[in-house]
Amino acid sequence: MKAKFLKKEFILVILSLLFSNILIGCSIDKSTTASYNKKNSSISQGEKKEISKDSSKEVNSTEKLGEDENYKNNISPETVKVSGKVKLYEGTYFDDRRFGDNILESSYEVVISNVRDTSFDFTICQLDAETGERKVIFLTNTAVFIGDGTKAAFYGKNYTLNFTFPNNHGAYPVVTDMKVSGFQPLEGKTYVNNGIPGHEFG
Repeated sequence: MKAKFLKKEFILVILSLLFSNILIGCSIDKSTTASYNKKNSSISQGEKKEISKDSSKEVNSTEKLGEDENYKNNISPETVKVSGKVKLYEGTYFDDRRFGDNILESSYEVVISNVRDTSFDFTICQLDAETGERKVIFLTNTAVFIGDGTKAAFYGKNYTLNFTFPNNHGAYPVVTDMKVSGFQPLEGKTYVNNGIPGHEFG
């Protein structure tokens, strides 16, 4: 009877050991599978992220291309480079009312510099007749030739200045005369340069 009881106990111990080994084995297998799945899951998420990034890049580049196309198709006339059809010279264009016996207390001058094929720089000064002092009242900026190249314009934040070149002295296409609109002190006046070689006048 005692031997029978020991035998039963021995079988129970073996069964419990076997059962606990099976449980441990299952849990190891389960955790290994879980970590493997987790690893694969993070890889696939990483791949998904990479795919998302790439697809968004494609979308962005397509959008950018669309914007570039729109930009190309909608260039404003001011940005189109136009070659000047007049011969503008560097120097000072002064108020033509200063000719003769006219004495102006104050007058304005347009100083032209850096004349290029499609543009030129200009500075506007105020001249005090008594002292001869010149004061810059419109800083140096760049005007571009527009339309058929016989006119020019400056497109600023606060002002748009338009330059026209009348042929008052028969020198065309050489610019001896200039009118500027868009800046009140210069409105309605003609500015002349009588120092251009071969086109001097008094």
